[in-house]
Amino acid sequence: MTEPKMIIALKFLGKLEFGMTQTKPRSVPFVTQKIIELSLAKGMSPMSPIGFVYFGSFISKRGDIICGYRYVKLALFLLDKVGKESAGEVISIATQVKIFVEPIQAALEYHNDGYAASMVAGDVFDALLNILFKNTCVHVAGVKLQTMREEYEKFFRLAKENNHSIFLVQIKQVQRDVLRLIGSDEEVTIPEEETLVASNNSVLKTFHFRKAYISFVFRSYDDAKEYVSKFYDCLEHAWANLMLSHISHALYIGLISYWVARKSRDTKYWIARGNEFKLTLKRWTESCQWTFENKWYLLEAEESFSHNDYEVAKLFYKQAISSAKLHKFVHEEALAYELVAYFHLELGETEQSLEYFLAAHERYHEWGAFGKCNGLFEFVNSSFSPASIKSESTLPSIASDGIVNANNNTNLMDENTAWMNFISSARSTQKHK
Repeated sequence: MTEPKMIIALKFLGKLEFGMTQTKPRSVPFVTQKIIELSLAKGMSPMSPIGFVYFGSFISKRGDIICGYRYVKLALFLLDKVGKESAGEVISIATQVKIFVEPIQAALEYHNDGYAASMVAGDVFDALLNILFKNTCVHVAGVKLQTMREEYEKFFRLAKENNHSIFLVQIKQVQRDVLRLIGSDEEVTIPEEETLVASNNSVLKTFHFRKAYISFVFRSYDDAKEYVSKFYDCLEHAWANLMLSHISHALYIGLISYWVARKSRDTKYWIARGNEFKLTLKRWTESCQWTFENKWYLLEAEESFSHNDYEVAKLFYKQAISSAKLHKFVHEEALAYELVAYFHLELGETEQSLEYFLAAHERYHEWGAFGKCNGLFEFVNSSFSPASIKSESTLPSIASDGIVNANNNTNLMDENTAWMNFISSARSTQKHK
């Protein structure tokens, strides 16, 4: 392409793409189409890869991930032919699609290339965008929480220095959850959050999801139900592109939906909601078994539990645990152990439930979720009341650094030893009833 007016027009359209994904997502396909039409009619320009990468992301969101993946690879190929002026943005969107085809732990590293390309081009916005997307990836990939905490603090400083309020709010929303999982008392203040939640649907949707997620993780049923309902209200204006955040949405909104189905009168409605996300994860498993298999199995287990099909549920829980372990998702292995523990508890199978709670506790500890470990310990202590633990004075607690403290004992106990003693005592109590 050599016409100056066309080059300027494509640059203008290219700049519209990402901004409109947040403010007017329904208009994004029209902008994408125009970039491709002009590129095919007038010749390729440095902005042309943007059109093809967004098109690949769009049709991937519509369900054809393999075809979308081809367009993403075409966009990356064009960077070497027409110049890398738009490389940062192209790589950031392309990597989000690649994660649905390639193992996430490997694919997320592409964002490092996107960051480097952006900095070479002097594009601070897309450099920050690649870091933001990578930080979102590490949460889904199950990277240790302390590592995530450190990376988020680095990103926060960069975003603040460059005055990117939306990025600041979105990373702080995740950081707030990470700190609670760790068990830190550190407060996360987000002055800009109220304004952006009121004006930006993308930020609002993220806000409701984060609230629903953390409520589910810490078993606050009423809050989880409230925020998942508000999240559903935002879906109509969701991003037109396939993003990694959709993985978390599918898994946790699906799990919450099945949980609500078992506890509310609107069982059929909530099961139908859960099934939508279960089928989405099943479809994604066809394109990347590594990343999605355990998540799909877990939703299958929860659906079977909701239908009182207990034997099938047991099978799927077992498969979810095995798949999460095989594919190195320690946080989701912990989650699967925890949910199967609640399942056996509901059936009155106390010994099996306690064994799974112990396994969940060990995996959460491995992930660095010491706050969650404390929550599990307190739940089991209050639910089973074993003879060996008579009061809170002898209950060990887990600090954010992973050290166990016993209130009336100067000796520090290994937390897993304490839990094994707890399990043995609980079993003994059960046998003597």
